[in-house]
Amino acid sequence: MPFCLGSNDTEPHDEYDEIPFGLKWRMHWGKKETDPATGETILRLSNTRILKTHCLNTEYQALKLIDRHTSVPCYKVLAVYNRPEGRLVEYEAYPGKPLEQTWPGMSAHQKNRAIADLGRFVEQLRTMQPPKHCVVGDATLGAALDHRFGSGRVGPFFSIQAFHEFERRGRKPDDFPEKEVQIVHAPTKPYVLKFTHANLCPKNILVDEAGRIVALIGWESSGWYPEYWEYTQMCHLTPKTMGDWLDAMCHVIPRIRAPSLSPSELHAEQQEIDDKNKESTTG
Repeated sequence: MPFCLGSNDTEPHDEYDEIPFGLKWRMHWGKKETDPATGETILRLSNTRILKTHCLNTEYQALKLIDRHTSVPCYKVLAVYNRPEGRLVEYEAYPGKPLEQTWPGMSAHQKNRAIADLGRFVEQLRTMQPPKHCVVGDATLGAALDHRFGSGRVGPFFSIQAFHEFERRGRKPDDFPEKEVQIVHAPTKPYVLKFTHANLCPKNILVDEAGRIVALIGWESSGWYPEYWEYTQMCHLTPKTMGDWLDAMCHVIPRIRAPSLSPSELHAEQQEIDDKNKESTTG
């Protein structure tokens, strides 16, 4: 928009969406809650409705795509409002508790059922039709958000090789002593793209009182990634106290991963990438 002088510095009203009166009323009487996935405050409008502020488009665009192509239980996008304070997104969201809280007290039958359901949900994601041209990125084929790579978005990458080179900071696979890096980054056959949650861990799985999964949350990092990425991320994000859950999930998700970083190595990696994210990360 061209710069112009005037006595009123406020933005034109037509650049933002008007919030319906009914939603304003529900917001007034809503109850504040904490999002288990991000720790951010959300507004519970009713038993089946929530409102999230400052919502990332990487999340709600992914949820729209998943709703169209799968039956994976997740928040359903009802409306998106562009507001001065950020995007407000109204979701259909049934309440539940994070699996990491309920897992220790669940019966063997409940645990086995949850693992089997998760396997079916992941398989639905992996059977979604990938983009015609290889793009490693978010649901809209844009830059992806992954906190392993710092606070900014990275990509998109127009080949899996470019994504791998970014991961290695341009170094060759043989430069790493870990055999897993050499195996993953120098495959004997090309990888294929799969739609990936990329944040699948117990805190992002909500269950009801019977232990049934009501929703997978935390989709802000999801997108199109190499086929092994779901397992890699799951290993990085699962707490050590949930080792039996991770062992069980190994039977329902393809097992290819790069070695996990130590906390100090991860901090150094994120700092380095934060600095590099100031530059272009498209590959």
